[in-house]
Amino acid sequence: MATKPLWRQAFDAVDRRVSGPVEAGARSDVFLDALALGWRLRGRVQRELDRRTSGALHVLNLPAHSDVRRLSEQVGALQREVRELSREVER
Repeated sequence: MATKPLWRQAFDAVDRRVSGPVEAGARSDVFLDALALGWRLRGRVQRELDRRTSGALHVLNLPAHSDVRRLSEQVGALQREVRELSREVER
């Protein structure tokens, strides 16, 4: 079998020394707690960003994502209602 390139030998040497502690750390309760905290923080930041962006768009009289989503839901409800009325007319 051919010898591995020097870069691959170096990578494998570092990987052997680092992978065990990194994997153990990733399974620790401290890491999982930090990950959960990060997710919650990201959610809060996203909600605040959405709120501020929506407010700025409304000041400019432009629709925000929530407006478009609400209108899409209303159009979907109207389409379902029209389908149901069409079925009743066909009967």
